[in-house]
Amino acid sequence: MTTDVPQIDASASVLEAVNLMNEKRRSGIIVFEAGKPAGMFTERSLLRRFVPMDKKASAVTLREVMAPLLKIDADASIKDAASMILENSFTRAGVFKGDKLVGWLTLTDIVRAGSKKSIVDSIRRGNTKFADDELVCPACSSAVMKKVVNARGVILRWECPNCGHQE
Repeated sequence: MTTDVPQIDASASVLEAVNLMNEKRRSGIIVFEAGKPAGMFTERSLLRRFVPMDKKASAVTLREVMAPLLKIDADASIKDAASMILENSFTRAGVFKGDKLVGWLTLTDIVRAGSKKSIVDSIRRGNTKFADDELVCPACSSAVMKKVVNARGVILRWECPNCGHQE
């Protein structure tokens, strides 16, 4: 787990976020709103959410482009954490003790914890997915996203029951 994760307010611009990421030499930051973790902004967010907008980085707030924050309990095993992150196509997840963010876990952190082959084998055997209460809505930060699946159980999207935001 990485404990020194840069943090920024959701009202900050994409330009401010990218400058902070460059200054701290990080590929992502945690976005806070009203003092609570609300989402994350990563290189992936920059490429997939911001660039297609074709706007100036100083004119777009993180609130508009941040990704949801996947939540992992600080006591979760590496196997469960790796499964949760990979099976849901994330690159990282916030690590929480209760409601308090204590850091985040990235795929790089997981690979460092053990050999890549053994982790992939563990995931295939365990087939663990995260619980429905572990994905914070990036739009309202006051509810958790609920997964919407098709008849085969494949995740189609995530929806916030509070504000209707979809991912």
